[in-house]
Amino acid sequence: MQLWTVGHMRQLLPALAIMLVAAVLLRLWLGKKELKCRMIPFQIIAVLIVLLEIGKQIVSASDGNYDLYHIPLHFCSLFIFMLPAMAFWNGKGAEKIRAITSALCASMTILMLIYPNLIFSDGNIREFFHHYLDMHTVAFHNLVMFAFILILALRLHPVSVKGELKAALWFTVGFCAVSSVMAQLLKTNYANYYQCNIPPLEAVRQSLQGVLGYVPTQILYILIVSALNVGFVYASYWFFRLVRRLLPTEKGADIGKEEKEITV
Repeated sequence: MQLWTVGHMRQLLPALAIMLVAAVLLRLWLGKKELKCRMIPFQIIAVLIVLLEIGKQIVSASDGNYDLYHIPLHFCSLFIFMLPAMAFWNGKGAEKIRAITSALCASMTILMLIYPNLIFSDGNIREFFHHYLDMHTVAFHNLVMFAFILILALRLHPVSVKGELKAALWFTVGFCAVSSVMAQLLKTNYANYYQCNIPPLEAVRQSLQGVLGYVPTQILYILIVSALNVGFVYASYWFFRLVRRLLPTEKGADIGKEEKEITV
């Protein structure tokens, strides 16, 4: 189980450095602006995410043999919907959408920093300039990480609102229910719900099948994966809140009427 490869170090570390520098410059430029101005770089990322996904679907279907694995039922697929929702929705529930998206982006960023080889492979990096799907995989997840950095740097969700943690957890539960069921019906490994991409854990799953049988093992496996997803989002939410609290606030910045943080 290799967490990082040489390819990840060569791609991810320079990309992260560029993201941080860009975030600092954007903070200096937009830090004291109102939220709708600070949201513009995030909106650009949201549009790029959607365009990348449209291209992926077109490429996957172009040869007449669409790969079911490309149906957006993965954990990462949530960003196709939640980034645009956070970027462009200002109506009722916008604060909770920002909270859910921030927690999800925190989850992806933490995983990218700990175990990037689980998200995209060294082969995806090598083929970045040769195949669209490889480029999509690497660019997509890097953009999500940049989105999280901008959420923090530009204070795109500067305060907490009542019920946002519960909203994030119930949203994750809903995703787990849909993705796990579809993975079994289509026999496709959405969000690791059909089998495990981590070899030692997959060996355990397969060995349990010989003892418990396929159906009981798969039910147990789904429950464990779902608990891990919900728990990871829970931990990531508090990580986001901690980092946000540690970052300085621009003097004179307009963060709106929700300045006072509400306990969740």
